[in-house]
Amino acid sequence: MKCALQDTPSLFALRRQARPGVTTKSLSSSQGSRFKQGQLAFLMAGVLLVMQPMPAHAAGPIVLDMASQPLADALLQIGRLAQVEIAFSPGQVREKRAVALQGELTVEQALDTLLAPWGLAARAQGDQRYTIVTATVAKGLSVLEPVRVQGQRVGERNYTREELDQRAAGNRDLSSLLADNPAVRQNEAAKTSANRGSLALEDISFYGASPFQNQFQIDGISSTNQIDPASRNLNLQVGNVPAYSQAYNLDTNMLESVTVLDSSIPVEYGRFTGGVVDAKVRDPKGSNSFRADFSYNSSGLTSQTVPEEQKKKFGAGEPGFTPAWTKRFSSAMLDVGITDNTAALISVSRRESSIDRTMRVLHEKEFSDVNTNSKDRVDNVFAKIHTRWSASTDSAWTFKYADRREDLVDSGITANRVQWQHQQKAYGLGFDLNHDFGWGQGRLQLGYDQMNSYRNSDGTEYMVNMVFLPNGRPDYTYISGGFGQESTEQRNLTMKTRLEFKPFQTGAIEHTPYVGFELAHTKGEFVRDRDAYGGQRRHYSDGQPSKVQVLNYYRAGEVGVSYTNASVYVSDRMSWQRLALTTGLRMDKDNYFGNTNLAPRTLLEWDVLGTGETRLSGGWSRYYGMDILGIAMRERKSQLHTLLVTGGNPVDRPSHTAYKLDGLKTPYDDEWALRLQQQLTNKVAAELAYVRRYGRQQVSIEGLAKTGYTYTNNGKSKTDAVTLSLMNTAPWTLGESLWTGRVDVTYQHSKRNNKLADGYDGEAEAQEENIYYNGDLIRRGDRPVGDYNLPWRVSAGVTGMWARYGLQMNNRINWNSARMDVHYVGLNRGDGLEKYESGRVGSYWTWDMRLDWEPAMLKGLGLGLDVLNVLDKQAPVVVSTPTSVLNPNLYRTGRELWLRASYRY
Repeated sequence: MKCALQDTPSLFALRRQARPGVTTKSLSSSQGSRFKQGQLAFLMAGVLLVMQPMPAHAAGPIVLDMASQPLADALLQIGRLAQVEIAFSPGQVREKRAVALQGELTVEQALDTLLAPWGLAARAQGDQRYTIVTATVAKGLSVLEPVRVQGQRVGERNYTREELDQRAAGNRDLSSLLADNPAVRQNEAAKTSANRGSLALEDISFYGASPFQNQFQIDGISSTNQIDPASRNLNLQVGNVPAYSQAYNLDTNMLESVTVLDSSIPVEYGRFTGGVVDAKVRDPKGSNSFRADFSYNSSGLTSQTVPEEQKKKFGAGEPGFTPAWTKRFSSAMLDVGITDNTAALISVSRRESSIDRTMRVLHEKEFSDVNTNSKDRVDNVFAKIHTRWSASTDSAWTFKYADRREDLVDSGITANRVQWQHQQKAYGLGFDLNHDFGWGQGRLQLGYDQMNSYRNSDGTEYMVNMVFLPNGRPDYTYISGGFGQESTEQRNLTMKTRLEFKPFQTGAIEHTPYVGFELAHTKGEFVRDRDAYGGQRRHYSDGQPSKVQVLNYYRAGEVGVSYTNASVYVSDRMSWQRLALTTGLRMDKDNYFGNTNLAPRTLLEWDVLGTGETRLSGGWSRYYGMDILGIAMRERKSQLHTLLVTGGNPVDRPSHTAYKLDGLKTPYDDEWALRLQQQLTNKVAAELAYVRRYGRQQVSIEGLAKTGYTYTNNGKSKTDAVTLSLMNTAPWTLGESLWTGRVDVTYQHSKRNNKLADGYDGEAEAQEENIYYNGDLIRRGDRPVGDYNLPWRVSAGVTGMWARYGLQMNNRINWNSARMDVHYVGLNRGDGLEKYESGRVGSYWTWDMRLDWEPAMLKGLGLGLDVLNVLDKQAPVVVSTPTSVLNPNLYRTGRELWLRASYRY
């Protein structure tokens, strides 16, 4: 029995459907068979069933009495009633829900009512056939989409292309996009003006989980760095290669959508404890169109506040500081229809920030500052080819490439021409095959990804040079050289299959089951291209030869580990009247740590009134995280080091730092989630959600370099979160304008025994120990959390569109509550216990605005202005320690202007 709860469209839904702009030809069984024999034998073995086209009849008015239901089911029902063929692809209708329809309507009216809220439209192809396409509006403005509530999975937020176009984008990266997501918290230091010229990605934490245990995907294939995602040291240091969890630094302008899953996450997703972020590359439409975009920003268009004590480092542009910059972002996209059934999209972008940095240069005993024009550049290239092989089979090939390079210099007092470059480079190829068997929908995905991080410097000898006078007294000291090139390299081979069965009945219960299998082989390496040296050398001005006092030898070579992770999962959604119970089980097994992890997940949903307007859901889930390969390589990496000279005497002492991993288990999170969804009016919906997360077996480290380190599972955490959301389910009208809006009020409270920012180098603290906090003796476990801590946040966004004038405006307002920073201030003299004091960071407001104009007299041209932090509120986001006599407060970036232009043809 179908009910309004069945809001997750089955993937088996009508497959004789066309991607927007790609015509689908109806095939008879014999035609489809000959077609597949000629062109699909290399793609899928077995018999491919081709669905018969519907009988052709003229479409007249039809009487409808349809309850709210999955969009796919509603389209099928209209097709049956009107005896017309409605062609759509599963991706167009997946996770979308249709509104209720009553009355006598034409097919066109019914389709428009169902499709308009989702930014879709029906294109007539004769009297008896309609193809579902992406809707367009006058002057090329994006469709003003409602904020989704029904039709999305519980715990899911989908950022569509239209919503991405409406937001002030800043650096156009995923971290900026998700910064105001209710489930997300960032390290507040990420919001400072000291390094605003950088294009570095910021880390995000879902519900207090580790920011380095999120699953980032591109078109469903993992793009997550598993080697050392917590490495943030930008300094020139041997063995140090900065990296990020997001191995691909993505330009959101290149994406079709971004799907975020933060709670009640289905079993097909695994290897995370935080959340899942799936970025979908833009799909080809076969429209034979071209688009170019340009954005401009500079430090002259940005307001910054830097404390007096940091102005010298800031002015010199030391690592972590960008005093003056110019940002130029450009992108281009070409959409081509190759045949009636094949379309291709090629998109390229370059985001570049030119930054003024000061490099120290030594000339005849005197140091001088030389200005350099450093670059921080991110290139993206994507290509996607989509082919509809038959009415029941389609495939897509996707090429992806992202390359970020950041130039840095040493502005220290004794540095002499010391400069280096950080690079994060990733590229890959993905294949996606979908087939409708009639009794179910099958999907096969294959992926190859190479994700590397580099640190490059010209020299291979990094030396501290001490120059002495003839009388033996020190004259001056300078640092020179570098460590050559070092890199961390990760190679992924991925295969994913999924089979979703057509719903079937057992008595009064309807089942919608699916099963899947994943196989992922990952190889991680640390590579040093050339031998490198570091140490101390003495120079004498009386003619004596130079003497090496300390010399470390870092041998060229590579160390690595590889492992294979196999996953299998099964899930069934059982519906009975107004109740639906989803149960699932996922098993992951790896052959390196030897862990076998079982992750059950459940979700119970109740359509309270049977209309879909009041829905209550609750569930329990377990999420197992990733195994970080970097910790498995540390001991072997240390063996590439040999101490050759110390105190001026040769020693030839190989280095070996022990790291014990025996018995290390996979970290996991247990989650309880409750949600109430209520349709308040025909255009406004509300959602109240509560999520509790328990972090278990979190990885931490103990020990000393001399005695060796041991990785343990002693970390743990607990987070409670409440979110209230109000949103439009359809635009509302004010004069000639259309408006949508969304408001999120969220509260989070976390307790944990480690610092998230420390990654895998942090030590878990004993929660039962006593400490002093603001002068009071308390348990360590009762001390407030410092990093990734923001108790309250209110985010409100409203978008208005005046199609007649080609105008669109978006305003986003965020209120961030006051919070406490926690600082260690030493040991208590009386009993030797640790002392901590708090520093209050006040609340602050931000207002971001985007304005777009597409003038009617200049067809295809678009002009835009982004204003971030309109009111120029530069509140402190990190405060100084209570014992500091200085004021190293970090302030939020002030008003920031972006000028934009685009052209479509």
